[in-house]
Amino acid sequence: MGLIRWMVLLALLLVFLLLAVSNWTFVEFVLPDGSPAAVPLPLLLAAAFLAGVIPTWIWHALLRPMASSNRSRRAETVERTEVASSLGQPGIVPPAGA
Repeated sequence: MGLIRWMVLLALLLVFLLLAVSNWTFVEFVLPDGSPAAVPLPLLLAAAFLAGVIPTWIWHALLRPMASSNRSRRAETVERTEVASSLGQPGIVPPAGA
């Protein structure tokens, strides 16, 4: 299964490289200080992709295990509560005025 995963990743990398080479055009990009810069389109797309993937990866790799460990620790400290049995007989409804 590991070999198939690496083959798929290699195929995706090859497709990305072929598309990057065929779309290597410079795009005007305005920097935060207001000055324009000519950036190759594949690099701009790769930067946008990483800007979305890195925070998600941080959430799943670092913060999520910490949150689940806190939940499991909290579940261990909670005491069991028992539900009291009903006072009336099942199926008997008390009158409205009672």
